[in-house]
Amino acid sequence: MDKNRIFYCSPQKAYMSMSNCNGLRDRPVGKAAAGTQPKLMACEKCDMFKMVEKNKVPTVSITEYLSGTKPAGMSL
Repeated sequence: MDKNRIFYCSPQKAYMSMSNCNGLRDRPVGKAAAGTQPKLMACEKCDMFKMVEKNKVPTVSITEYLSGTKPAGMSL
């Protein structure tokens, strides 16, 4: 799986790369230690990451995204 592919994150209502999704999900919940940021509210309640890990979401490459192609959104 190419972690640099872009998908539409329904909970965040934004386009993001698969690697960013993994990074946001790894953040601690609630209060975080100094130098780290807590997990975003949308990420705390997200079930979409299971589909992202299995590459079951529509994606485009970064080159395609920068050329104006957008991945389709998913209704959850």
